[in-house]
Amino acid sequence: MMTSGMQRTIVFDVETKKEFAEVGGAHNRHLLGVSVIGYWDSATDEYRAIEEHEVLQFGQLLKQADCVVTFNGEHFDLPVIQPYLPFDTAKVPSLDLMRHLERVLGHRIGLDACAEATFGLKKSGDGLQAVRWFRQGEIEKVKRYCLDDVRLTKQLWEYGREHGQVFFMGKDGSKRAVPVAWGSNATAATDLRVRLERAHREGKRVEIEYVSTVDATGDGHRNRRKLDIRGIHGDVLDAFCHLRQDIRRFAIDRITDVVVLDEVMADEHRVGQHALF
Repeated sequence: MMTSGMQRTIVFDVETKKEFAEVGGAHNRHLLGVSVIGYWDSATDEYRAIEEHEVLQFGQLLKQADCVVTFNGEHFDLPVIQPYLPFDTAKVPSLDLMRHLERVLGHRIGLDACAEATFGLKKSGDGLQAVRWFRQGEIEKVKRYCLDDVRLTKQLWEYGREHGQVFFMGKDGSKRAVPVAWGSNATAATDLRVRLERAHREGKRVEIEYVSTVDATGDGHRNRRKLDIRGIHGDVLDAFCHLRQDIRRFAIDRITDVVVLDEVMADEHRVGQHALF
């Protein structure tokens, strides 16, 4: 049970009555209709699966939540349930794990690829199969499948909070790592950026720990390098890398540690020193 003062978190997933092809494409996801919603509520530490007639009650839970965790919820699950609810689901305090991973990697990856690489688990079905089960009246199968996805999403969220990274299977079949900053790590990520910006303003050299997405079997994908920061632009920074002896671009979301050194960066690397965006 959730004790007083703790944040209330809802992890949920939606299964639909129709396929995209039946509603004119993905931009009409609000027409798909709800067959089942599966969710976990930190207030009770219980999993539940509900049906279409209970969506309005579920909406009340969402309004009470401090954080709503999904995998692709901002582009799918929340728009699907929007027609059932009298409030704007876009204003729900959402943590979409897929959206975060896409921002770091530059491309989309599925829950199955993450679950397989991180836990050695596979999804128990897919959304199209769930639609077929619904039409065949096998609603219990839909509920079990939906709750399986909720459990995987919750496990992935908890693993990322604890370890600051999750894994996914690349298209070449290799296991790859991706750093994450959700939940309790979000404050740490903000602090890293503040240190980078301060070092840039003061012309100080930094040492970072950087996570690449090469094959990963533990911490071998992490390395430390000294940088002279030339500019910070949105989610990336440009810097002279002393390891590579060249100007390189680094995704800030992949930086897991920053140490501001008591070393002034070389004059030739001060280009754009004050160009913060």
